[in-house]
Parts: sequence; structure tokens; C-alpha cells
Amino acid sequence: MRALALAAVLLAAQEPTPTGVAIERTVKRTSIDWLGRRQEVQRKELVLIKGSNVAIIDLTFGERLIIRSDKKKLIKADPLAREYAEFTFDEAAALRKQALDDVRAAKARVPGTADEKELDAVLEGFDQFASPPKVEVKAAGAQREVILNGDRVRASVQVNEQIKAPGWMEALAAIGAVHPAVAEKLRELGGVPVKGTLRYSLFLDRIVEQFEATAVQAREVPDAEFEVPPGLTRTPLHGFEHPPERKLTKPRHLNRSFKEDEADKPKPADGEKKP
Repeated sequence: MRALALAAVLLAAQEPTPTGVAIERTVKRTSIDWLGRRQEVQRKELVLIKGSNVAIIDLTFGERLIIRSDKKKLIKADPLAREYAEFTFDEAAALRKQALDDVRAAKARVPGTADEKELDAVLEGFDQFASPPKVEVKAAGAQREVILNGDRVRASVQVNEQIKAPGWMEALAAIGAVHPAVAEKLRELGGVPVKGTLRYSLFLDRIVEQFEATAVQAREVPDAEFEVPPGLTRTPLHGFEHPPERKLTKPRHLNRSFKEDEADKPKPADGEKKP
């Protein structure tokens, strides 16, 4: 018996440590764009985490959000549409800043009005505050809450303390999905979030995500999971990236002419020469 126990220990010691974490979960996600338009989806997802690289995969249609922290790159891929959009972290931050600067400029033009308050609420929804926010973590058993400025709950989740994957929250912080002060507190969750609500921003959408994990497993995650699926064409991301400028081109075999329309010219009489 001792020999069998020793053999089991030695065998376990020889097994490679899993490189990542896989989380299957059901999600109800509400997206609110910067103009206040709402969209709601319910789906099953697979979240793959390897270090601070993250892939969130729609298990029905295969749509992927990939955060490559090692390459500072953000990818949104849609295999059914055969297309994907890709940005560096800096490019995504610049596009987001430009849009929010437009909101600030609009707010400055309507001081003291209801419109000013509405635009200010939009900015605060993206964690844009006049002064640095105060963030705290409240814990009770497996329950964690991350609260901003006393009343804005950015995370209310239960965590699995047996499995650690801090790279998930680090990746969200790296793409500006949460305020840096919130990101710092998310690192204190102490485990993988398995049920609850997360609030963050993505591209120019405010996200309210209600989720529940159905399976959590530490396992090997291949690097290929964080690559663009083959055969897709790169396109601008609708609602975030400006489409390429369209240039008018002259149709082939079209010759420029300033002559009168031949149809309007009088027809020559019989026997006369054409002019």
C-alpha cells in the first residue's frame, strides 16, 4: 500500500501544471452604447485564460473577443460573417478617448441644462470623473463586492477561491474596461468569479453582465485559442472604428466629352453627309 501511495505521489509530481483556466458559463449581457441605445443577449460562453491573455467565445455562433496582453492587441472576430476587427491597446484607447472628448465638448456647450446632466451621466458610466474615485472591496464568505464612490457597484460576485486566474481581471484593466482604481481592487477578489454581476465598458459600450459558471477547470490552453480564426477578412468595427474613406473612380471605358448629346443632334437628310 505504501508503494502504491508513493507511486501515485510521484506520478502526480510528473504531470505538467495546467497552463490556464477554462470557464463555461451562461451569460445575460446588456450593452448600452454612448448614445443610450440598449441591446441584450443571452448565450453560453467559454472563457479561456492563460496568463493575462483571455478569449471569450460564444459557444453558439463562435464569435470571439480576444485580449492579447502579451502583444497589447484586442481582437473581435465573427466567423459566421467571415470578418474580424483588430486594434492595439493604444489604438483602441485613442478611439475611445476621441468619442468621450466629443461628449465632453457637447456637455460644455449646454451648461446648466438637463442635457448637461445627461451627458455627465454618460461620462460617469464610462468611469470618467472630475476627481479620482474612491473604491472599496466588501467580502462576506465567497461573496465579493467592488464599490465605487460609495454607491456604484462594479462587481458583485461569488468567487471560487480554489482556482486562481488573476489575468482575467488584469486583461480587462489593460484594455480600459474598468477604471484603474477599480482594476486594483479586482485583483483582491481572491479567486475566479463564478456567479454574479460585472459592470465594465468595452469599445464604446457600457456592459452589465449577469453570469453563472457551469464548469470551471484548470487545464492546458493552447496558444492557438488566442489567434484570429483562419479565413477571416479584416474590417472596421461598426460603431467604434471609422469606415475607410470611399473614393470615386472613373468607370472603365468611360471617355470624358463636352460634345452635345448625340441624341439631341438633328439627323442628316438622306444623301447629306454627317457633320
